Amino acid sequence: MNNEPVKGLYLSGSFGSGKSYILSALLNELSNKGFRTVNVYYPSLLKRLKASFNEYNYDEVLDEIMTSDILLIDDIGAENNSAWARDEVLGTILQYRMDNDLTTFFTSNYNINELETFLSETPKGIDEIKARRIIERINQLTVDLELISKNRRN
Repeated sequence: MNNEPVKGLYLSGSFGSGKSYILSALLNELSNKGFRTVNVYYPSLLKRLKASFNEYNYDEVLDEIMTSDILLIDDIGAENNSAWARDEVLGTILQYRMDNDLTTFFTSNYNINELETFLSETPKGIDEIKARRIIERINQLTVDLELISKNRRN
């Protein structure tokens, strides 16, 4: 395995365009080559973490995601945004992965600019600086690409 840092992708596009399919297939191939890969549907991850607040496995779940060789955060922007989700969960994951040169992939229906707007708006108000901090980390970890395709789910 290569010790060189490898940038992941921020893959945005319309519903059903194949973003998750493509990156899941890539992670499967990398797993077959011996990399520790984790594929998380971001809205479900947040629900799972909230449910485990009073359990022993909150840190274990977060640690597995943060330390995997390759991580796919699928469907970022589909969650109900909150300061906790943005700052405590996503910010913590991205900072660790950035500090340790770990490859990270994202899929989203939002392009990177739209994601920044989404992340800035929480039920408690607008915080453009904290959203910008997340976007800077995503930009550090990834190459931004848009997948233009028809909806393949139909």
